[in-house]
Amino acid sequence: MPRLCYATNFLMAAALGVGFIFMADVQEANDLSNLELGLVVSAGFIAALITQLALSPFADRGQISILAWASITSAVVGTVGFAYADQTWSLVASRGLVGIGLGLFGVVARKALIGLDVQGGGEKVGYLLSTGVGGFVSGPVIGLVFGSISFASPFLVVGLAILVVGPPTIRRIARAPVAVANVDYSDIPSLIRLPRVQVAILVQVIVFGFIGVFDSVIDRYLTDLGASDRMTTVVILSVGLPLLVFPSRFGALSERVGGTRVLLPGVFLALATMTLFGLAPNPLAIGVVGLLQGTGESAMMMGGQVLVLEATGAERVAIGSAVLETVGLSVATVTSLFAPVVYGSLGEVWLFGGYASLSASVALIMLIRIRSITLVDPGHKIITPLDC
Repeated sequence: MPRLCYATNFLMAAALGVGFIFMADVQEANDLSNLELGLVVSAGFIAALITQLALSPFADRGQISILAWASITSAVVGTVGFAYADQTWSLVASRGLVGIGLGLFGVVARKALIGLDVQGGGEKVGYLLSTGVGGFVSGPVIGLVFGSISFASPFLVVGLAILVVGPPTIRRIARAPVAVANVDYSDIPSLIRLPRVQVAILVQVIVFGFIGVFDSVIDRYLTDLGASDRMTTVVILSVGLPLLVFPSRFGALSERVGGTRVLLPGVFLALATMTLFGLAPNPLAIGVVGLLQGTGESAMMMGGQVLVLEATGAERVAIGSAVLETVGLSVATVTSLFAPVVYGSLGEVWLFGGYASLSASVALIMLIRIRSITLVDPGHKIITPLDC
């Protein structure tokens, strides 16, 4: 089952990523305003965010089969539908369906992979993260390759691949033994009060806040430094490469030595590289810094993920992960709105240095909450669910 889950997760993320390379063409072909284009671009992420938070309690109650089939159906209909959509509402709806599919599949796949016990969950969640990043990064490449045939071709190829791989994956997921609990939305405040979850949330704030900053200005920043389109692609891939390689390793390490002992070095590395992004003299230097940044982010995210697994246990893993995803995507949305304004008015040094300073403040709060964890559980071992 794990390999099928990872393959399907890759395709789900590719379904969302394949459209980005065509957004300018979509805007011109359908005469979309910038606001309308923004709605189309963001629809998938917003839908994934809302879906995970709204439906994750049902997964923790054991109702994963219907959610899994809904994820496949939404992804296929949305991916193929985008190829033929020609109005704003249909473009937004198609991207939203892809986002719903990706969000739902992440919930049910994580639940099935964890199963009855969180032991070994860090490595599994790490592989799931890596395949998601890999799919999203591969989406534009798929678009380039098959887009030479026709605009619809890459969407049809990805949609067909999901249709082929998805059903056997869902059948395996539906048969997987999972830990269940009578979870509802009232569990969210109690989860957020746990020190482990608070630390993981602060990790999400730092990491995804920077993702919003980076994604919204990197193309313009590299262009200002004289980078070609090819060099820009290489730099962006350099940041994503560590997220393809390290999460499973850092997840397994976090289980052995404790999530905080893995995420803290990642925090220090990420803070340093955030500042260096604004001081890099050329695109090549930014690529090198990006490799270090991606490594730090991998350690931070997987340390935080394991802390949440420790806090929720297998019974509440879906809702705990949904809280993290909601926080991360929300913060990235906010920073992506303000980063271009800061870059345009103050420049890269103030943008990246300023965000590093804000992140350092968040990291100080994180250290205080980590102290609460060590007082309760000095060894950072897997503990009774919610007994933090």
